[in-house]
Amino acid sequence: MSQINYDKIISQLKTELNSECAIASRYGIILGSTIKGFAKGKVIPHKILSVIANSKDIADELNLAKINSFALEAQEYNYLFTFTTELILISKLSLDMNLAKYMPSISVFLKKLSESFTAQEISDFSVFDFSKEIQKIEETFKKKKGKDKKYSIIKDLVKYVAK
Repeated sequence: MSQINYDKIISQLKTELNSECAIASRYGIILGSTIKGFAKGKVIPHKILSVIANSKDIADELNLAKINSFALEAQEYNYLFTFTTELILISKLSLDMNLAKYMPSISVFLKKLSESFTAQEISDFSVFDFSKEIQKIEETFKKKKGKDKKYSIIKDLVKYVAK
């Protein structure tokens, strides 16, 4: 199974789309980034993750089938958050960028990337033998009990002398 090189994907996106981008897992952990505010290994702020997590409820309130992305306008840039069930793509765009042209292509890209992300997930799990672990725990308790009995005479002697 090969790992996806998110840094390489991000650098290609920056070249092709002329915008800084970051890719995060559905849990908000940044997997690759060229945006200073969203550094690799950091976590997306909780309030933004909350909006993404509640996108289904927001869509229901607005009588929409689904929300795929949302944009935040800041002083100098627009931040576009595009998401699937597995990945979140953050794009830092200039204020004069035409979002209507940008959003469809980035949505298609994220869907394709998300498909390859789910394909890399581990499908075979090894069977864990709990009986061996329980046996080890029981042996540890037996040894501990034996040691407690072994020194009980000394404990009694110390108690007697302490009186």
